[in-house]
Amino acid sequence: MSHHLSPAAIFSPSLARLQATTSKDWAYIDAWLSSKLTLSSNSNTIPKIPPFERTPDTLRALLALAAFNEAADEEQGLLASAASNELSLALAQSQSQFRSQTQLAPENDILANLEAHLTPEGSRALETLASLSQPESLNVAAPDTELLGRRMINLQITANDVAQASERVAILEAHLNKELERLQVLVGELQSDAYQGPPGMGKESVDYQRKTKVLAANLPELQERIASLTANARREDKISVQDVKGKEERFKKMLGVVKDLEKQVKSYHGLPQDTDLARLQLESVRVELQDLTRERDAMFEGLVERESPKKTRS
Repeated sequence: MSHHLSPAAIFSPSLARLQATTSKDWAYIDAWLSSKLTLSSNSNTIPKIPPFERTPDTLRALLALAAFNEAADEEQGLLASAASNELSLALAQSQSQFRSQTQLAPENDILANLEAHLTPEGSRALETLASLSQPESLNVAAPDTELLGRRMINLQITANDVAQASERVAILEAHLNKELERLQVLVGELQSDAYQGPPGMGKESVDYQRKTKVLAANLPELQERIASLTANARREDKISVQDVKGKEERFKKMLGVVKDLEKQVKSYHGLPQDTDLARLQLESVRVELQDLTRERDAMFEGLVERESPKKTRS
C-alpha cells in the first residue's frame, strides 16, 4: 500500500485521514514484523508483506496478532519478575537456615568466604537477589508462605493460559501462512501466460458489450420519453374550470349508465343467486310463456272463425 495520498484523497479530508491511519498501521506492522523476524532469523534479508496482500482484512488480522503478542510478552515479563521474586525469597530462607545451622562460625567470615569465591556475574546476581529479597521491595512486612504458595499457583495458572493462547496464536499464524502461500500460488497462476479463463468468458464478454451498446443507443430516447412524461405530468397537475366541467359531464353520463344498469338488474329480481338454478327457472318461465302464446293464438283463431261470415252454396 502506498504511503502517498491518492488523487481522490487530496480533495477528500475523510479519505485522506483514512489513508494516513492505514499507512501508520502498516508502518507499525512492518516494524513489528521486522523486530520479530530479526530475533528469529540469522539472515540479513527480512521478507516483507507483498503489495497484493496489503488488504484491510490482512491489516486487521495482523493488528490483532500484534496486540495479542505484546500482551503475551507483558505477561511473560510479569511471570519472570514473579519467578525472580520467588527465587530471592527462597534464597533468603536458605540463608537464614544456613545461618541457624552454622552458629559456631562467625557470620562475617561466611559472607566473606562466599563473596571471595563468587565470579563477577555471580556477585552481581547475588546483589540483585539480595535487593529483591528485601521486604520493602515486596511491600510486605514479612514473607508469608501460604500467600506465596497461592501466588505461585496463580502464576502457574496464568502461565498455562498464556501457553494455550500462544498455541492458538501459532495455529492461527500457520493458517495465515498457508492462506498466504495459496494466494501467492493463485496470483502466480493468474499472472502467468499459460492461464486461460473459463470457456464461455469470451462469449459472455461479447454479449455484455453488445447489450451495453444497445442500452447506450436507447438511452437518449428513454431520456426524451422521461422528459416528455414529466412535462405532461406537470401540465396535468394544473386543473382549470373547463376540466372540472368536462369531468362533471362525464360523471353525469356515467351516472345515467349506472341507472340503466340498475334497471336491468332489477328486472332479474326474484331469481336465485345460483346461476344454474336461475337458468332453470328462466327456462321454465320461457316454456310457460310459449304455452300461453300458443293458447292465445289458438283462441284468436277460434274467435276469427266464429266471427267470420259463412259462405252459402249457390
